[in-house]
Amino acid sequence: MVLKSIIMLIGILFYLLSGPFIKYVLAIMSTNVMKTSDHIGLLIGYIERMLVILFFILGEYTAIGLVIASKSILRFNDLKDDQHNHNPDKIDKKSEYILLGTMLSLLIGMINGILFKLIFII
Repeated sequence: MVLKSIIMLIGILFYLLSGPFIKYVLAIMSTNVMKTSDHIGLLIGYIERMLVILFFILGEYTAIGLVIASKSILRFNDLKDDQHNHNPDKIDKKSEYILLGTMLSLLIGMINGILFKLIFII
């Protein structure tokens, strides 16, 4: 029982701290500094990780691909709209930035899913 509580606490802390961690990593990797943020990307990331955790716990691993694919489709349209500026370097860097954030989010969600699934096994 104590082990389950510890694993649950670690999982919850890992989930709550994942947003600031990903934001920090992306800030280090980006040459552009965002002066203001409406935190929508942060909220999307938390929802994305929660869905990954739930699908992992439920054993619906293919549904995790659906979360990533749906996010990619929406982001692709955003990048396609930037063609009016004729700045391919911006598109490539923005794509890399988005891909890094998505992959970090997926990794953290899967690690969290493993932690929470351990609770049900123990």
